Amino acid sequence: MKTLIKKESFFLKKFIQTLSQKMIPIEIIDTNGNKYFTAQQDIKHKILIKDRKFFKALISPNAFSLGEAYVKGYFDISGSIRELYELICDKLLNTDQRKGMLTFFSNLFVKAKEKEKENIEYHYNVPGDFYRLFLGETMGYTCGYYTSEKATMDEAQNEKMDIVCRKLRLKKGDKLLDIGCGWGNFAVFAARHYGVDVTGITLSSEQKKYAENWIKTEGLSHKINIKILNYRDLGTEVFNKISCIGMSEHVGKANMSNFFKTVHKSLKKGGLFMQHTITTNIKRKKGFENSFLDKYMFPGGELMFEHDLVNLASSSGFELLNAENFRTHYVKTLNDWIMQMEKQKDNLLKIVSDNVYRIYHIFFIGSLIYFKTKEISVFQNLFYKTDIDNSSTGFFLSPYSKNETRIA
Repeated sequence: MKTLIKKESFFLKKFIQTLSQKMIPIEIIDTNGNKYFTAQQDIKHKILIKDRKFFKALISPNAFSLGEAYVKGYFDISGSIRELYELICDKLLNTDQRKGMLTFFSNLFVKAKEKEKENIEYHYNVPGDFYRLFLGETMGYTCGYYTSEKATMDEAQNEKMDIVCRKLRLKKGDKLLDIGCGWGNFAVFAARHYGVDVTGITLSSEQKKYAENWIKTEGLSHKINIKILNYRDLGTEVFNKISCIGMSEHVGKANMSNFFKTVHKSLKKGGLFMQHTITTNIKRKKGFENSFLDKYMFPGGELMFEHDLVNLASSSGFELLNAENFRTHYVKTLNDWIMQMEKQKDNLLKIVSDNVYRIYHIFFIGSLIYFKTKEISVFQNLFYKTDIDNSSTGFFLSPYSKNETRIA
């Protein structure tokens, strides 16, 4: 059996020393079965090194190097991965890494529309049955709304969709555009419960196929039309209401102004637009990126500050009617997804590789920590396309008014 070479031994000892100094109790077992301890007691987690390539991650341990090593199966963890990640997250892992020159120059020359389709298909063209095993019957891949600590994942997703419908004041006869319609869950919900006619657009062929089968099963083919279409190509058709639930994170800062202008043009005067989106609360250093996120989960994605989104929407002609922060609801949502993934692991591995499972698993765990520590939030922004000829107060309502009877 090969012994550890000098460099491997050096980086491992340095890593153990760092964990010890940060008071993170872990047992580490190397490829030869040698055991190392960072503390004398309270050890709940073990790192089992399975491949010597793991030692490359220790040269400069951070969220990318260790995350990639986990995804590639270079090590396993005994005990709760989520607990361990939370334990070391703020003490050891540096999330942002400097952008490589290749990334910088490729972003200058890439064709945005083609890259957007490639990015979306990378993430969402995994079989729908994979997602269903941990998302549940609603297939809601965005933050739910938990009316109580006992609320189930499906109840939370249905409550979230109903909130969006009520905020948009959906009614029979409305033409609704759902940008980034996913597997069709919101389109089906809105058509079934509110009688609206829905056009859903996605860039994922797998999502379109799943949505159309679902719509057919529900008997709603006459109410819902799903298209493979980039929002840039919406054309001249206009809608009463527009929703974008968990898609604008993919748009990117450089394209967000044009996104709002396109939505504004596609909305009738006096219409409503709901943007449900993750935002950042941390200013990223210029020239840095979240390498793990950009490479493995959301290539091309970019989170923005809430105030920047509102400013861009305003400069595009929108008025903000209402903004709500559901950050802690996403903590609970992610916790439910993680528990379901771990419960359904054997079944999930019949659909995707261990590599893909690990990508989603560690991404959800990391996201939960970021929401929990307030690095990121999720907002529902309700925008109004101003109609200066209509001075009605019907859309300008406060849910805190005791005497208000017009709340949707």
